[in-house]
Amino acid sequence: MSSLALLFVGAVLLVNGLVLLGRVSARAAVPVNLIVGAGLVTASLLAAIPAAGDDARLTLFGAVGFALFGVTYLIVGSGSLLGADGSALGWYCGWAAVVALILAGVNFAAGDGHMAWLWLAWTVLFFAFFLSATTANPRFDTAAGVIAIAQSVTTATVPALLMIDGSWSGLPLGWIIVAQVIGVAAAVFVIARPEPARPAPVPA
Repeated sequence: MSSLALLFVGAVLLVNGLVLLGRVSARAAVPVNLIVGAGLVTASLLAAIPAAGDDARLTLFGAVGFALFGVTYLIVGSGSLLGADGSALGWYCGWAAVVALILAGVNFAAGDGHMAWLWLAWTVLFFAFFLSATTANPRFDTAAGVIAIAQSVTTATVPALLMIDGSWSGLPLGWIIVAQVIGVAAAVFVIARPEPARPAPVPA
């Protein structure tokens, strides 16, 4: 995934995380989802078409990464316009979580631990979206929003800027791991914390 594409993945993760937390309306997020989603899908096609030779496998796996996020954003944007209930998006994200896990393995095998850990984080992200869209528990919406906002910074915006700067490969892997663990821990806390006690009804 290119640094420029990754930077805008961060922008949409931030916006969609705020939607899940109720700070931005779903309709207001439609333009950024459709514009970035279309751009990512186009980039995936452009990356896949010339793939040939020994590098074809990794090039195509890279194109899959573009497409996973691009299609997600297109479904989110179009679903908001159509008033869809989000269940299909949820099952797509469940499937995408499996593909993201495979991409993590591909990157580990290729010796790119930095990108592999990002794909592990995105596996958790897609699974959080799956739970949010396929369950009626609002805690999963909040948890998915927390993970999306955290990862907009730790897996997209900051890594993209470091890639552009040329310092990404020199970043200690431990920092990446710790950042992702903190984000997941925050989401687990949201799910596990006890609900505030409701006041007892006043007798009439």
